[in-house]
Amino acid sequence: MTIVVPGSGHIMAGRRGVGWFAVTVWLGVVGAGGYLLWKTRTDRAEVLGWFTDPDLLLLARAAMVVVAVLWVVLFVDAWRLGSPFRLNFARAAVITVLNLAIIGGVAGSTAYASQLIQVSRETVKTVFKATETSAPLKGRYNILLVGSDARADRTGVRPDSLTVASIDADTGKVVLVSLPRNLQNVPFSEGSPMRTIYPYGYNCGSECLLNAVHTTAQNRTDLYPDSADPGLDATIDAVQGVTDLKINYYVMVNLNGFKGLVNAVGGVTIDVKNRIAMFGHDDAYKNVYIEPGEQKLDGQKALWYARSRVESDDYTRMGRQKCLMAAMAGQLSPQTVLFNATKIADSGKELLSTNIPAKELGQFADLALKSRGNKIRTVSVVPPQFNPVAPDFPAIQAAIQKAIDKSEATKAPNPSATKDTSGRASNNADDLEATC
Repeated sequence: MTIVVPGSGHIMAGRRGVGWFAVTVWLGVVGAGGYLLWKTRTDRAEVLGWFTDPDLLLLARAAMVVVAVLWVVLFVDAWRLGSPFRLNFARAAVITVLNLAIIGGVAGSTAYASQLIQVSRETVKTVFKATETSAPLKGRYNILLVGSDARADRTGVRPDSLTVASIDADTGKVVLVSLPRNLQNVPFSEGSPMRTIYPYGYNCGSECLLNAVHTTAQNRTDLYPDSADPGLDATIDAVQGVTDLKINYYVMVNLNGFKGLVNAVGGVTIDVKNRIAMFGHDDAYKNVYIEPGEQKLDGQKALWYARSRVESDDYTRMGRQKCLMAAMAGQLSPQTVLFNATKIADSGKELLSTNIPAKELGQFADLALKSRGNKIRTVSVVPPQFNPVAPDFPAIQAAIQKAIDKSEATKAPNPSATKDTSGRASNNADDLEATC
C-alpha cells in the first residue's frame, strides 16, 4: 500500500496522523503531475522552459530528495508496523528483503534523477550564459551555425562550415542555407563597422574569402568595442550581407568536441554515397577510408565524414555536412538523450559556445520537436548555380527567399524519386532526408 498510495497503509494500521500527512503530500505530487501534463498540452514551450531554468531545476532537485527521503521513512515504518518478528523466519526474511529492495530502488532512482537534473543545470549555466534575447523577424528565427576548426597551428578560427538555420517561429519548419568558406567579395550588412572599411565588399584579393573575415577582424576592438569576439561579429555581418537574413543567434560548434557528442549517443547511422578518405594531403600514406553503404559512424569517423576533402571537394563536403545534421536530428530520440545525459552534457560544454540565452531554450526545444515531422529544405551557394569567385548576391538572396516561401507553403514537397549518388544533391533539396 505504501508503494501504490504512500500513507494508505499507515491509515489502515491506525497511524492516521502520519498516514494522512503522507497521502496529502502524495496527492499534491499527483496533482502537480496532472497540472504539468495539462500545461504541456496547452503551452509546451513554457514547460520545456521550466526544465531548462537553473533556479527551477535546483528547486525540483531539492523537492525530489525531500519526497524520496520521506517515502523511505514510510517504508521503514511500514515494515515496523508489519511486525515482521512475529512471523516465521522465512516470511520475515522475504518481507525484509523486499522492503530493502524497494528502499534501494527509490534511493537509486532518486540519486540518478538528481544527478540528471544537476548535469542539466550545470550545462545550462555553462553554455547558455547570455541574457539578451532577439525577437524573430518576419516570423522566423535565423541561427548561424559555425563549424570552428581553431587549432594551435592555425591563426584565427577560420570557420570550416557556415550554415544559417532559418526556422519558422510557429511551425518549426527549417531551411538550411549553406555558404562556402571560399566565397569572395562578400558584402557586409548595412550598419556594419566592416562596411566602412570594405564598402564594396570584402574584395582585397583571392585570400579575402568568407572564412577569413574572422581572422581579419578578430583584434579589431576599435570597430567592435563592446564585443567579446569581433571576428565572430564581423562574420555575422558578412553572412547577413550575403543572405539578407537578420541573424538572431549563433552557435559555434567545436568540430573536435563534435566527436565526443557522437560517441556519447552511441554513434550515428549514415548512408555513405562514396568512399570517404580518412586522411589529409600530408598523411595520404594512411590510405584509410569510410566505405560506401549504410554505416554506423563513431565520433572520429563522423568527423572525417563531415570534414574530408581529399578525393572530394568543398561543395560535396557541404552536402555531407547537411546529411549528418539531418541524421543526428532524426536519431537523437528522447530515450537516447535521457540514458546518455551525462556524456552528452560533458561533450556539450566542449562542443558549443552560443549567445542563445537560457530563457529561450524552452522555445527552441519546442520548435525542435515540431520540426521533426517536417521536411528540411536546403539552399547552398555552390556551383554550377552560383559562382563563389564572382557571386551574384541578389540571385543568392532570391534563391534563399524562394526556399523560405516554399517551406512556409502548406503543401509538403514531394521527395525525389531517386536518391543522389554524387553527394551534392543535399545542397539544394526540397527534402533533405530523401536526398541523403
